[in-house]
Amino acid sequence: MTPLPTLSKRDFALLRAWFAIAPDAMIAADGEGRIVLANTQAERLFGYEPEALAKLLLEELIPGPLRHSHALHRARYMSDPRLRPMGIGYELMGLKRDGRQFPVEIGLSPIVTETGTLAIASVRDISETRRVRKVLERADRDLVMAQIGHAALESTDYELAIRRIPELVASALKVQAVTFLSTDWRHKTLHTRAATGLSANTIDALASALTERAIVQRFFVAREQVAITLEQMQEQDLAPVLAVLAETGFADMVLVPLFGRHEFMGLLAVLATEARSFDDDKVTFLQSVAKLLAAAILRSRSDERLAHAQKLEAVGQLTGGIAHDFNNLLTVISGNLQLLEAEMSDSEELQDIIASALRAVDRGADLTRRLLAFGRRQSLQPRAVVPKPLLDELGHMLARTLGESIAIEVDCAADVPDVYADPNELDTALINLALNARDAMPRGGCLTIAARETTIEAADQDARLPPGRYVSFEIGDTGTGMSPEVQARALEPFFTTKEADKGNGLGLSMVYGFVTQSGGSVAIDSRLGYGTRVRLLLPVANACSGPFSVEATPDEPATREDTGKSHETILIVEDEPDVRTIAARFLRAIGYRVIAVATAREALELLTAENIIDLLFSDVTLGSGMDGIELAQRARDIRPQLAVLLTSGYPGPETELRMQGTTDNIELLRKPYRREDLAGAVKRVLARA
Repeated sequence: MTPLPTLSKRDFALLRAWFAIAPDAMIAADGEGRIVLANTQAERLFGYEPEALAKLLLEELIPGPLRHSHALHRARYMSDPRLRPMGIGYELMGLKRDGRQFPVEIGLSPIVTETGTLAIASVRDISETRRVRKVLERADRDLVMAQIGHAALESTDYELAIRRIPELVASALKVQAVTFLSTDWRHKTLHTRAATGLSANTIDALASALTERAIVQRFFVAREQVAITLEQMQEQDLAPVLAVLAETGFADMVLVPLFGRHEFMGLLAVLATEARSFDDDKVTFLQSVAKLLAAAILRSRSDERLAHAQKLEAVGQLTGGIAHDFNNLLTVISGNLQLLEAEMSDSEELQDIIASALRAVDRGADLTRRLLAFGRRQSLQPRAVVPKPLLDELGHMLARTLGESIAIEVDCAADVPDVYADPNELDTALINLALNARDAMPRGGCLTIAARETTIEAADQDARLPPGRYVSFEIGDTGTGMSPEVQARALEPFFTTKEADKGNGLGLSMVYGFVTQSGGSVAIDSRLGYGTRVRLLLPVANACSGPFSVEATPDEPATREDTGKSHETILIVEDEPDVRTIAARFLRAIGYRVIAVATAREALELLTAENIIDLLFSDVTLGSGMDGIELAQRARDIRPQLAVLLTSGYPGPETELRMQGTTDNIELLRKPYRREDLAGAVKRVLARA
């Protein structure tokens, strides 16, 4: 090393003269950090009176939080003094006498005097330089933000957009690594959605460290913080995260959370190899990125749910459209089988064959009922249902039937409000979900059933529900879970992953139909290996409004009627010839006189001309023109005391609401019906008339 020159008194005088003409602020300090000489520019820069800087410590010109680290740096420098030109000098913050802080750049050079080594510091205010640099950096980040916004909110390939964002962020901030970690549905573990600059092992270690000690729950799930910097991690003693940094060679990191409407969705972890890489502007930029990313995820979820809901709605409409025709076919098949059954009562072998065919008809009718449930076109009888006793009884029943390998946990407080729903359908829906959970846990596990009140403050576009009070029923398991592809189709009718003869794929679709028809929503959250959670939202009883269909008068237990002659005449109105023939044969076999026509117009002409008709038996759907309900109203105008019985293969809620609002004492018989069902309904209606 070149020996340092020793200054004489004359040289020191020359140094003072040099300080006086130097354009930059000049300060000379001894080994203890005490200022021994400062020029006018230095006094002006730091806001001190002439000669006031002398005898001050250098650290008094630096903000308090930086003084300790500066003193250590000064001691190291004085132990090995060397030249540090201004262009590549040491940059830090200066402190004016009035307390204002400003950025400075410092060049250092050592000089040995008769009294010891002095450090000569040339100090330059770089406020304007830093301001220009920051403006340029902001402009660059604004451009990247526009690219991120386009990728996140406008791209048609959602996953590709997500994968691009870490690279864009790393480029904008000139950092080495960025990863986007998202939570599972329990908010207990993190997994990688996209990353750049990190190995898989490092990402796993980071995700594990963040999960350890419930760091995610402590800082993010409760929305307590919008970002965590390295300094905050050190203050909070987040040792697992700091250990990952130390092992991987990164010197700085910031964590920024992503929040949905009601939940923590994940976080951005940004890492740099240089210390103090993240100032307030960069953290603000990352918060903006996180908000865009969260908005993109929510938009994607909304788009997927809307498309799925539209697809299910289309299938539901198709189901309602074919139900009437399918049940008409079943009525013809069932009717002819019953006629054969009566004619061949002496053949035991044929009776067995006919009984088997009739059971198949019943299964077909049940299948149609399930499809109508999915299509939200079944008849419901909603009322106030108290959740706690319902779930307690369900828990006891499931404990007896599911076996000891499945632990059942029921969580429902006594103050959960009454839910407005059909109790039988609600019970069936919960049992269906519990059985699905059992099937997903072949080696045992834990089944949780919970209910709690939930309030929707604003219209929920994801669940497509209006604001109001709801009861949330959640059924969770620790089973095999679903892949994203299976989860996307889980509510479709006839879709099942079970083996043949172990399920028809209508369980979840029936749940969906019942809940949505009841004014609620269904949400499924699942992940392979982590189990499944199904949430049903149903309206609170005292907050419910809107039209709900009411169950038609149930049939009395059917008994085979006497086949003796009766005096009553029944007018049958049915546009399907085969169905009309079956109804006529049934009623004649029972003993009634029968007149059968195909249209409402023919029926009205007979009612006007004849006074011998005691009961009108009409299908609701009569092709074009007047339907069965309108016919019943017109018939009552002509004959006020006329007995009326309607039938339908698809008695949707609209049909029953029209019947309740416009007619009295009119019963509805569902197709396909047995002869005993028809006989009992006719007898009841005639008795009331």
